[in-house]
Amino acid sequence: MDILAVPADRPKGWYLSLMAPNTKGPAFAWLDPSRLYCNSQALADCVKDLLGPFHNDSIDIVAGIDAMGFILGACVATTLGKGFLAIRKVGHLCVETQTQNYTDYSGREKTMEVRLDVLKPGVRVLLVDQWIETGGTMKAAIELAERLGATVVGVAAVAIENTEGGKWIKKNYKFSHCIPEELQSQIDQKYLNSFKNEQLKKTQIQNSNSKKFVNPSYETYEESKLCFSLSGV
Repeated sequence: MDILAVPADRPKGWYLSLMAPNTKGPAFAWLDPSRLYCNSQALADCVKDLLGPFHNDSIDIVAGIDAMGFILGACVATTLGKGFLAIRKVGHLCVETQTQNYTDYSGREKTMEVRLDVLKPGVRVLLVDQWIETGGTMKAAIELAERLGATVVGVAAVAIENTEGGKWIKKNYKFSHCIPEELQSQIDQKYLNSFKNEQLKKTQIQNSNSKKFVNPSYETYEESKLCFSLSGV
């Protein structure tokens, strides 16, 4: 896969096939959406899709959630011509903050914080994160903003899974995401069919590279591979 290539036809969500599957096991998220950010057109189209539902909304500032929400949030803010506010994991800001406890997608208890001098009554904020799985992190960000008196205009993420928390966000707040309806079930099942194509290509490349080492004394790749196996190579 050429990560930097831009297809001639770019339907909504075309860039989702650039997301990478988890190859490190259950201690990590099931996929890595950030690979799509490496493609400038993919990133631009992703931001455009996220902003679609909010064209007629008044937004004063964009807030991104630590850490991957910083990338999308900053891009969204730049596109809107608005400022960007970082909602941090606790312990990173050297100024007075408001904190909020939450449970993240992995079930770990955490705390987020935000500075006190930006969000206040009358300020309309758009909250951005990379992915909403259980909804715990985004719900905490909403509660944090509202405790300071700000109005949450909406919530934006590459995907919002149809978990209990994801459904709660969709029911109670205006939202946007980049997942076409026909792909939502794959997102909810935590497996994209595009991963199969990527794995197939990797297997083909590996087989092709292996065949380069065929011993000319043997007629077939299988015979050569058996020779290498028996010899410990």
